[in-house]
Amino acid sequence: MTKRVASSISLTILAMALATPATAQTAPVDAAAGSAGQSPAAADTPASGATESGTGALGDIVVTAQRRTERLQDVPLSVTAIGADDLNRVRITDASRLQLLSPGLTWGQQGSDSFPAIRGVRTQLVSAQSDPVIGFYLDGIYQSRTQQQSIPLFDVARVEVQRGPQGTLYGRNTFGGNLSVTTNAPTKRFEAGVNGTIGNYDLYQFDSYLNLPVSDAVQLRVAAYHSQHDGYVRSTQGFRLLDEDQTALRGSIAIALTPDIQIDARGGYWKRDNTGGGAYGYRVGGTLINPATGLRSISGRPYAVNPSARNGSNIVNGVDIGVSVSDDPYTNSWDYKPFEQLDQAYGSGSIAFDLGFATLRSITGYTDFHAYRSADLDQTNIVFPAAGTSGGFAAAGLQAANTYTTSVTQEVQLASAGSSRFEWIVGGYYFHDKITEYYQQVYTTSATRGTQSRTDINTKAYAAYGQASFAIVPDTLKIIGGVRYSDESKAYVITNFTAPAGTFDFDTRTAARADGEPTFNKVTWKGGVEYTPSRAMMLYGTVSTGFSSGGINNNSSNAAIPFSYAPQTVTAYEIGSKNTLMNGRMILNLSAFYNDYKDLQITILDQRTNLSYYASAGAARSYGAEVELRTLPVDGLHIDLTGALLDAQFTAYTRPNPFYTAANGDPVTVDLAGKDVPMSPTFKGTASVYYDLDLADGARITPALNMLYSTAYYSTDYNTAIDRQRSYALLDANLRWTAASTKVYVEAFGTNLTKHAVLYSSTVGNNQRIQQSYGPPRVYGLRLGLRY
Repeated sequence: MTKRVASSISLTILAMALATPATAQTAPVDAAAGSAGQSPAAADTPASGATESGTGALGDIVVTAQRRTERLQDVPLSVTAIGADDLNRVRITDASRLQLLSPGLTWGQQGSDSFPAIRGVRTQLVSAQSDPVIGFYLDGIYQSRTQQQSIPLFDVARVEVQRGPQGTLYGRNTFGGNLSVTTNAPTKRFEAGVNGTIGNYDLYQFDSYLNLPVSDAVQLRVAAYHSQHDGYVRSTQGFRLLDEDQTALRGSIAIALTPDIQIDARGGYWKRDNTGGGAYGYRVGGTLINPATGLRSISGRPYAVNPSARNGSNIVNGVDIGVSVSDDPYTNSWDYKPFEQLDQAYGSGSIAFDLGFATLRSITGYTDFHAYRSADLDQTNIVFPAAGTSGGFAAAGLQAANTYTTSVTQEVQLASAGSSRFEWIVGGYYFHDKITEYYQQVYTTSATRGTQSRTDINTKAYAAYGQASFAIVPDTLKIIGGVRYSDESKAYVITNFTAPAGTFDFDTRTAARADGEPTFNKVTWKGGVEYTPSRAMMLYGTVSTGFSSGGINNNSSNAAIPFSYAPQTVTAYEIGSKNTLMNGRMILNLSAFYNDYKDLQITILDQRTNLSYYASAGAARSYGAEVELRTLPVDGLHIDLTGALLDAQFTAYTRPNPFYTAANGDPVTVDLAGKDVPMSPTFKGTASVYYDLDLADGARITPALNMLYSTAYYSTDYNTAIDRQRSYALLDANLRWTAASTKVYVEAFGTNLTKHAVLYSSTVGNNQRIQQSYGPPRVYGLRLGLRY
């Protein structure tokens, strides 16, 4: 695999060198027209890649990846921008479907926990004391919990997928990249629209928006969203899981106090209430057994059993290995119906002052997020709350986590105005995050005591940053440099209680307590060069660094669990080329990269205590190449292709073997160096093709196909047969009729028409059962849209 990827990178570099520049018929964009937080009412620039009236050249795509408004083709980094039209056409209603249009993004999910993976980095740690490693920003405001990445995407202007560490301009927890969502801001014209969807699994989806220009100086916009459907996972006990019932509201206002002062504010609420996907996956995929001994082994054969229970139905070499589980990825054997409840209230505001030589901007954000969820602890059909020991082996019970998060952010930026040889931005950032999480495990046997923990975390982060570019040769050769200093503290108070079996009566007198306040500071930097022989071609090379802070383990009141874990770091090297060809009818962007990761943070299950903890225990490297191609070969026909080659492996990595302990109960380590990093397919590609066919009466018919193909990958660090996702292809299709007025459309759609169950996550749990979650099955239906 290494040789294949190396050869492909060589070809990519050659293509960069040979790409033929052509004159681009695109409108110029003022690089200082705005940056994160500015209303389009103040700077009307294109927000998507739509063509001008569907003919001629492809339109400019505008992004704020460098915290200022720029053409995508002028930005020297790997970023995919998905505009409103594409989001609507591909039915991207949440972040999980962004992988359909973005190279190198692989999505993982457990219930509402999101596990995006980019270039050999994936979010793995999801509890209160951990942070995501792929940043998620909503209108420029950082979202600190992985569950917040499940927020519905409605009335959105664009989404930017930024690949590689963004340690200079964004900072904390952008270790592997960014997902940045920009919603539609108020405009100076009246607008209104509504979209409705019905489909299988009793799908009902609705979203609407209303834009009101109160005056030349004041504009308002409100938007609403609701979605519900039945669960597509069936329990053998007669109920369904992974249904959905969520509602979201958002309002925004833009005020031009003076020609030089612009105020923008947004606020919203989101509520999601559904039957959950479990703490570590909604089904047991099986376990690994050495057939010679009947014992569980990391190198054994896969058996479709749940080892948490024994009933004599599966005997290997005289050993009862567990009860059978269904091989249907959408069936489980839970007797307990879990719940998952999320709600979030948020607001943000920015004020921008045009100083002539620069723009001074203040951006403030507030988020109040709550998540409450439960799961079947043993994942068997032993009835809760009746006492029992699961065939004499494991206790039945449930687990629940109740998490409260309040976040405040404040950022001040000063960015140079206009386009000049010297462009710069400096800023300061403050982040305050308060988390309280209650976690419970309740058993139903007289021998097993329940546990409850309370974790309080108070995080404060400060940063100062600056980045600049200087044109050594005007309009042709630039050098780029940036630096960021980050200082972060995490004050912890962790209390663990115990309780009599089968009750929630926790005795605070038995509490074990751990507390502390570790601090982390780091200087991250970026350097690079940009060469632009013409407006139609740009070559660049960069070196950048990133880090993700460490923390304290919430089970550290137990002497067997390490108190804390260290930060992880990355150094990233990238070269790329951005080309506009065929008189603006083709955009070809290429990149190649090499990333070096140190002190990777991982989850470890301690076999002695049956407790999980985090540790910095590994190193990895990844390298590969990515391509994005957008074409308009003839008027009306759009062909968009992406591809990503990736080789990501652990270079140094030992950890306790979850399938084996020594005779005295001590852990035995296993060496995972050379294993593939999870969620890292060797090749992943997408194709999006649609054709606007104009009818004689002025109406339009648009057939569209979207395909995603991925080679095989693993979903745990151990690279076993059970956690391997085979190569697959997903196919979506839709057919839309749009009225001549363009105010009405009707569409038939289908997603996952190939009916592939895609493995989203795997976790090695208690008793060495491998717990898993899968992506959605085939969905089809009708959509109707109205707009004014």
